[in-house]
Amino acid sequence: MEKSTISRIVKRISEGKCLVILGPDLLSESGENINSKLAKFLNENTEEQVKYYPEEEMFKFANSNTKVMIEDDILEFYNQLEPNDTYRKIADIPFSIIINTAPDKTLNKAFEEKNLKFDYDHYRKKEAQKDPQRQHQTLIYNIFGDYTDINSIVLNFDDLFDYLHSIMGDYDLNINIKSALRQPTSVLFIGFNFDKWYFKLLLKLIEINENKRLYSHDIGQGGSKNFYSDEFKVEFFGDNTAPEIISEIHKQATQAGIVASKPKIFVSYAWGGESEDVVIKLDEVLQKNNLKLIRDKRDLAYQARISAFMDQIGKGKGIVVVISDKYLKSPYCMFELLEIYKNEDFEKRVIPIVLGDAAIYKTESLLSYQEYWIEEKNKLDEKIKENGGDAIAVIGEEYQLYTRVVDNWGVLMNILKDMNALSLEEHLNSGFAELVKLLKEKIQVK
Repeated sequence: MEKSTISRIVKRISEGKCLVILGPDLLSESGENINSKLAKFLNENTEEQVKYYPEEEMFKFANSNTKVMIEDDILEFYNQLEPNDTYRKIADIPFSIIINTAPDKTLNKAFEEKNLKFDYDHYRKKEAQKDPQRQHQTLIYNIFGDYTDINSIVLNFDDLFDYLHSIMGDYDLNINIKSALRQPTSVLFIGFNFDKWYFKLLLKLIEINENKRLYSHDIGQGGSKNFYSDEFKVEFFGDNTAPEIISEIHKQATQAGIVASKPKIFVSYAWGGESEDVVIKLDEVLQKNNLKLIRDKRDLAYQARISAFMDQIGKGKGIVVVISDKYLKSPYCMFELLEIYKNEDFEKRVIPIVLGDAAIYKTESLLSYQEYWIEEKNKLDEKIKENGGDAIAVIGEEYQLYTRVVDNWGVLMNILKDMNALSLEEHLNSGFAELVKLLKEKIQVK
């Protein structure tokens, strides 16, 4: 694909002048689009009372009651759909308007999964269409209805005629989204078969003119491709698929700084063992909640200064501290904890997960840890006495750290043991639900 073309599209997106229209092929699996899958599902559940015409993508019902009977089946079918990687990337890209030609809400789920705000509306049959209320950057509009309102969706030819009459007839039912459709200067078609009736209708609604540029992934329909390229100046992206086009747009939009970065959550833990297992599980949960977990093992760049990375952790707004026996005896972990502590609002920024081998709730155990650090500090004292001032250049920073640990041990441990921390078992059983909720509050994500 021409990356310069993608760059122009990204620029229009940043200006709020790019409209993306999603076709029913976007959720296809093995070449089977969403309408065909719905047809199979309905046939299995209604004893073949529903006939499907794939060329027109229309249904025919055995009788007038069939449409009422299949309402629950349609709800069940669309409810079980989940967003794929392409939908998640579309949600990241700040399109001003996204037109969905299928009645599903899979894209809505992608936005919700990522905690991204959006406005939503859909076409309502035989109703005066109100202007969509805009409160957020992106509006998702289901132009052929919403599956939760079966009377709004276009299933058979009667629905289609009603739809066409309502948007192009003499009644005051014209969809107000038309004005928004005509404003963008770039239109991106994703997941379309250009031979279908709805594509031609969309060309009419977006009011093609010389100021608009139309883009699409390759459609593999030679005659249609030539026609739309010649007559409407549609620019096709060679042999690239819809997911490849969206991936490149997402990549360039990220580089341009218009894709919002995930809120960062820091974690302080000792490598290996149970601690690392917990962090891996937590990482998976946070990714699903559009939160990025910063881990030194993964996110510390090659040859980057470890002290600078630890300082970054210390300043984080949301920090998970996985406390284990190994953690409480690790110089690196203690340095991280002290860096967090030296910044303000320690208790407001930290969420501890205390593992079973870290006995911080017993006074005797806390004293044993303190004695461990005093002994480590005394060992360095002896080294300095044996080697004189030259030893300071080698172990000076380490000595200062051990001194800080000893001086702050009591205060730090008293704060941590007084914090109302759930057990590891409770976290795992809930899928870290309470922890995720607290983290979102700390970094002010809703």
